[in-house]
Amino acid sequence: MKRRATKMRLQPVRVFSFHQVSDEFEPDTMMECDWLQTEAYKRMVLSLKENYSFVSLQEAYSHIAKDMFRTKRYAVLTADDGWASLHNVLPWLSEQNIPLTLFLNPGYFDGVHFRERNTERYLLERDIKRVSDTYSNVFFGMHGWEHVDVSKQDENEFRKNVGRSLEALKDYKNFVPFFAYPWGRHNAMNKRVLKEFNLIPVLMDGMMNYNDASAVHRELLQ
Repeated sequence: MKRRATKMRLQPVRVFSFHQVSDEFEPDTMMECDWLQTEAYKRMVLSLKENYSFVSLQEAYSHIAKDMFRTKRYAVLTADDGWASLHNVLPWLSEQNIPLTLFLNPGYFDGVHFRERNTERYLLERDIKRVSDTYSNVFFGMHGWEHVDVSKQDENEFRKNVGRSLEALKDYKNFVPFFAYPWGRHNAMNKRVLKEFNLIPVLMDGMMNYNDASAVHRELLQ
């Protein structure tokens, strides 16, 4: 009798997104839907660590693009917008040896042109440089020049948006060629332009990743 071949399951790669982490919620500078309490955040991450191996986004993408079989479970942490409250967790993530990709808006690095009040709550250019020099496992991806709905931009506007953002970030030693759409909103033109720039789109659709290398799917850490 022939032995039946064991079917190997392709395990998903899960990519999680979060925004602000602090001990207490500050209504003047935070949105409740984007905020996580520090200890709650750490518990969620440690719970995931029990079942997944945390890797960088670029390593995860390599698995998504190349793995024919994947028996190991991988997870990725990403953070959008570059809020200063990330300082509350960066040392801890480093201690836990967990990589993090920050999706940044360079148009706000000067602390002047920012859509919210109290710009000191946002990572400025000097902070980004300090993070780059301090944490080898923190990577920088793109979130547009400013935090705008890119699906509403025409092609010239979007190309300028991507070009300015790329120029501001590409020389950081930990830059990675991923573009996370603000609010997850995008259209076919956005995807086509990113492909021309050799950038990988990052979505916010609550889905896991298997072997579709055309984009990275994300879910909220909650």
